[in-house]
Amino acid sequence: MQTKHNGYDALINGFLAKIREVQAISNKTNLLAINASIETIHASDLLASFEHIVTLNLLTQAKIIGVMMESDSDFLKADGVALANECGIDEFHVTDDQGIICLTNIPESENTLVASEEILRILKDPTLEISLPATINRLNNQLFKAVGISRKDQGGIIQIGTHFQRPSGQLAIDGFGVVAQEAKRLADISKDISAKTTTSAGEIRDAIVEINLLSNALDENPTRQSVSALLHKLAEMDTLLKNIFSPLRELFNIARQINLLGVRAAIEAAHSTNDKQDFDNLLNKHMLIEARLAATMIENNSKLDSKDIKEFCAQTGVGELWISDENGMVEITNVTGGEGFVFQNEGQTAPYLKLLTNPDLVVTAPPSRRALDDKVFKYIGISRKGRPGIFQVGNASKLYGENTAEGFSVVATQIKVLSEQTKIITAEM
Repeated sequence: MQTKHNGYDALINGFLAKIREVQAISNKTNLLAINASIETIHASDLLASFEHIVTLNLLTQAKIIGVMMESDSDFLKADGVALANECGIDEFHVTDDQGIICLTNIPESENTLVASEEILRILKDPTLEISLPATINRLNNQLFKAVGISRKDQGGIIQIGTHFQRPSGQLAIDGFGVVAQEAKRLADISKDISAKTTTSAGEIRDAIVEINLLSNALDENPTRQSVSALLHKLAEMDTLLKNIFSPLRELFNIARQINLLGVRAAIEAAHSTNDKQDFDNLLNKHMLIEARLAATMIENNSKLDSKDIKEFCAQTGVGELWISDENGMVEITNVTGGEGFVFQNEGQTAPYLKLLTNPDLVVTAPPSRRALDDKVFKYIGISRKGRPGIFQVGNASKLYGENTAEGFSVVATQIKVLSEQTKIITAEM
């Protein structure tokens, strides 16, 4: 009977070892879910910067218009609708010193007071740069964002607004956050069940010891009392076994649910790659407006040189301007030592040479490390106005999107691997 007891003991020890493996996997899944939540927070922070990026670009556009008005006394005679259409501006208003709109691309707004009380504060404090929170336009269900600065040529306001959509990747990130929370919840449940199963396994081992003792006693001195005690303990053992099989089935089902979460996480990871394109589209739109506004201002003043351009970029927030002649050689730039640089028909500058022969072309590129100094910049190029040449705007940027998608993919794969391990171990038990 002692041999039988040793066999049961080895069986229980093996069972407990499997439970410890399940607990270890649950701990790993829990840590993985926490890391996934952190990854989600980082990605959400990245996408939250969308509106901030829009704000900075709108302020730059408003400042360019401000410089244009300082340098051109006839600017207010321009056709607001034509200017907005040419440059790609969604909405702009220029007011007098009373806040009455005197130049705009929204004809019905002309000669009316600026609608925002917050923007009107600029009349009392010209140093203000007001950014209104993005709000939903009920007519088209789109977000609308507006900023305002003061005019520099006289009292008044320059207000720029744009329609934009939050990045589609936000849905993927939100979904991944739900996956992370659910994975953590299931991992916690798995740990609780494993702990209870460990307790039950210990109770079973104790019951086996008692059954062996009662069985030995029955062999030595069979009595009604000893038989009754053995039957009672066997019934108790049956209950314990039933109690342990139920949580094992639950563990298996949890492993299956976590596996499905891994599949869902992989899908959300794939969706999150849209972030990169969303960012690029956003920057392309606003940098193109800045390029067209700057080109309009600069090409209307043939006396501007690189020193003037440096001042212009400092005033407006434009990072870099590279303006070439008809052969692609830079004539004017705010980059020290940049004059004389020649756009080559190879490498990073090659696409921009097409602007010399196709004045309607727009050349954009995602952020990349430039060969010049290994800094990450984003560039957009258009043709010069009034003569052949390249007009390129560049802004310091960062590489975006890929790290988020990669991090999500790794987490998704690990979730699936851990769930498969749990399923196998639970099935063995």
